[in-house]
Amino acid sequence: MSSEYSTRRQHARLTFSEPVSGAVTSSHAVHILDLSLGGARVEHTIILRPGSSCYIRVPISQGVLTVNCRIVWSKAISRTEGEAGGTGLLYHSGVQFGSMAQDTRTMLMAYLDNQGR
Repeated sequence: MSSEYSTRRQHARLTFSEPVSGAVTSSHAVHILDLSLGGARVEHTIILRPGSSCYIRVPISQGVLTVNCRIVWSKAISRTEGEAGGTGLLYHSGVQFGSMAQDTRTMLMAYLDNQGR
């Protein structure tokens, strides 16, 4: 991780026992491994460059939340049979959420509170 980012979390993370499907761009699926009000850790087979902007779609019970975000870090963790156009590597990346509408934030908070029980 870049030294400009704090290693301490600002928000508690909810870790899923099974990965939840989501997407970080319109054409590339990811698995959301953990999620907080400030960001998420995702697993994927495409290169996501730290510093780049994207959006993530998070499926919750009320629908799908779409949040603008920035890739903070990305690390190849193993080899895999990637999707067409993939790298053949499996990555984990950290995304930091940008500003979000209050109703989106409220729905995400409610989802995290409900799932964390």
